[in-house]
Amino acid sequence: MPAPEAGVVDARPGIPAVTAISARDWRAAWRAAADQPLRNTLPDPLGFPALREQIAVQLGLSRGFAPDPSRVVVAAGTSDAVSLVTEALRNALGRPPRIAVEDPGYRSGHRAAASAGGIVVPVPVGPDGMSLSHLADTTVDAVMVTPTHQYPLGSVMPVANRQRLLAWAADTGTLVVEDDYDSEFRHRGQPVPALAALDASVLHVGGFSKTFDPRLRCAYVVLPDRDRAADAVVAEAVVAARVARGAVVAEPVQAAVAHLLRTGAFRRHLGRVRRDYAHRRGLIAARLAGASGTTGLEARALNGGLHAVVSWPGRPAAADVVARLASRGVLVAELADYEVTQGSAGNGVVLGYGAVALPALELVVDALLEELWACRPRRRGQRTARADGVSA
Repeated sequence: MPAPEAGVVDARPGIPAVTAISARDWRAAWRAAADQPLRNTLPDPLGFPALREQIAVQLGLSRGFAPDPSRVVVAAGTSDAVSLVTEALRNALGRPPRIAVEDPGYRSGHRAAASAGGIVVPVPVGPDGMSLSHLADTTVDAVMVTPTHQYPLGSVMPVANRQRLLAWAADTGTLVVEDDYDSEFRHRGQPVPALAALDASVLHVGGFSKTFDPRLRCAYVVLPDRDRAADAVVAEAVVAARVARGAVVAEPVQAAVAHLLRTGAFRRHLGRVRRDYAHRRGLIAARLAGASGTTGLEARALNGGLHAVVSWPGRPAAADVVARLASRGVLVAELADYEVTQGSAGNGVVLGYGAVALPALELVVDALLEELWACRPRRRGQRTARADGVSA
């Protein structure tokens, strides 16, 4: 994603409030990394031991399960984690693995799986996340889901559906890969447990791109518990693939992140940005709710995370809206960019609000509503509407 020009409001999804990190905590983390003794040795390909330990502690505090640090493997972002797991499955099976993915869904993950030799099998997404009825009709080796906040549509998989998914996976011998996307930012509703907290055979993927800084390229895989033979095969295959690839995240980066976790700086940062994100989410929800009655807009994905999906029936085409907004200096993404099967996402845009200040966010919503009203066909005598959703 290239950096925007000066004066452009970048409301594309995936950008957190990096500058909200305490400068004092940030500098202290890098001083701690610099204080690590120099060693005449290669880095551990599975990850810096102190970071693996702190990740396990943090998961116990926030996600309801505390794995042994030996089950934690460091990766260079979620895409690298998906690529690593796909390669491991290919090696273990001796053939390209078939991996069920959400459609629409995490496009970088889909590409990573395909690039690592996997066969991507799209499964539709509904109000409760991945359609389990459609999934039951597939034959796959693994299923990759974002149950806490489906990306990009924002649906949350209910606990009953999570249990159904896990039961189906156990019956069919299918590996469940949980991408714990946006679990740290839940704005409305009750927290839901991680799949890995319900079943130790789940392979759990998490990272720090949406909580600290995506430029760190630091994520992790929690391997399935090795108590069962099939889970042990998967875990050992992932370890072997990681060792073969070697370390991918610089050890000073890992040491800095470990310091942020150990000292509580990570949790303090989350507390600050949760409040900021909740304010921005509230602004978008209020503005779009005021316009929905007259424009047919639907706003989704606002119960958590750092983005909103705005969709509408019929014209104008989302691609045209995205292009016109870009000409006005406002960058958003087209919802169709996340499709595996053409037409699976519908007509709409995805806008991120993690790094957009409130005044600029007002401008983004204004520009979006103005473009929609300028382009929508009107019947004779139909009243127009201002950007605030009030008919004029």
